[in-house]
Amino acid sequence: MTFKEEYNLTIKYYPSEIDISDGTMVVKGGGNFKTLSELWDNAELKTENESNLIKLMVWGIFCAYHKKAIENFMDGKKTVSLTELDIKYLKYKFEESLLDKEYD
Repeated sequence: MTFKEEYNLTIKYYPSEIDISDGTMVVKGGGNFKTLSELWDNAELKTENESNLIKLMVWGIFCAYHKKAIENFMDGKKTVSLTELDIKYLKYKFEESLLDKEYD
C-alpha cells in the first residue's frame, strides 16, 4: 500500500479541524494541546486492531497536527486544520517511525 493510501485510510480517525485554544507552554518547537492529545489518544484506541502501518500513520498525523498547532498558536490562531498540515513532514515522521519499528 502506498503512503497516500495509508494516509487516506487513517485520516478518518481525526477531525478535519482541531481547537488549539487550550495550548499551554507553547514555544517554537514545543507545546501542550489537551484537545489534540485527547484526539490522538482516541485515534490510538480506535486503531488498536488495525495494521502497524495505520498505527504509525496515526502517530505521523498527530506529529503534523502538533507542529502546525505550535505555529498557529504562536500566530494567534485558535484552530488547526487538516488542509494546513505539512505532508512532507508527516511523511518524514511516518517513515522515521517505520524504520524504528523494523529494528525493534
